[in-house]
Amino acid sequence: MVISNGPVFLTADAISNFRNEGFLVPSYRLPKDLLQEILSAYDTLLSLNPNMSRDFILGPHLEKSGQQLMNESQRWLTFARNPKILDMVAQLIGEDIILWGMTIFGKPADRGLATPWHQDGAYYPIRPLETLSVWIALDDANLDNGCLRFIPRSHKSRSIFTHHLESSEDLTINRVCNSEYYDESGAHDLIMEAGQISFHDVYMIHGSAPNRSRMRRAALVLRLMPGHCHYDHALGKKMLEPHADHNYGKRPLYLLRGRDVSGKNDFSIGHE
Repeated sequence: MVISNGPVFLTADAISNFRNEGFLVPSYRLPKDLLQEILSAYDTLLSLNPNMSRDFILGPHLEKSGQQLMNESQRWLTFARNPKILDMVAQLIGEDIILWGMTIFGKPADRGLATPWHQDGAYYPIRPLETLSVWIALDDANLDNGCLRFIPRSHKSRSIFTHHLESSEDLTINRVCNSEYYDESGAHDLIMEAGQISFHDVYMIHGSAPNRSRMRRAALVLRLMPGHCHYDHALGKKMLEPHADHNYGKRPLYLLRGRDVSGKNDFSIGHE
């Protein structure tokens, strides 16, 4: 994997728009060879794990998740350390950057599940609650194959709204934001080409429709928090239900840039 030299900078207007709207699609996109390398790694991951859910894969970077070989895990960590992406992330959350999660959303053709309106922060044992999601489109995403949808400015109150449980085999998650907190008519459809990326705030209300098209809509998502935040593993253990498979109490942390300003993060958990 070769990444050209030189940092990538967001404009002042782009940063202002992110603060106001809660999301941003920068002009930068992955080089074609890097995109192809990630797609190849994804194909390998699926072939090694034929029984794995095609809708989402938790932690492709984890060495002992039982999902992939160690060398493949390191490969995914290399993708997360992309300096071009981290340059932009640093402008949004600061130079101290910790990776605490990574997910692949596969949204397979014909049968990709819907994701209901929700806030990511309702799940996370991070205090103070500050996290940036980096969404990397591996396929073209549009209305037909269930692109991501945002409720612009829903992050402004810095509040986690009330969610309720909906158990359904047609949904990727079962915690759903109560409808009084958003107006779906104002939703923004995140139509993207493969290789484009987007950033969104942890308080953003978002979701996606099911994929009933013949085109997959895969994306790699990085979960990054600033170094002054504490990923509380003890709290994560208490949050097992209704998301035991997310294993928040044993998530390994990776310092990608800078330092652990909080002094509280445990970088040994999950690496044993």
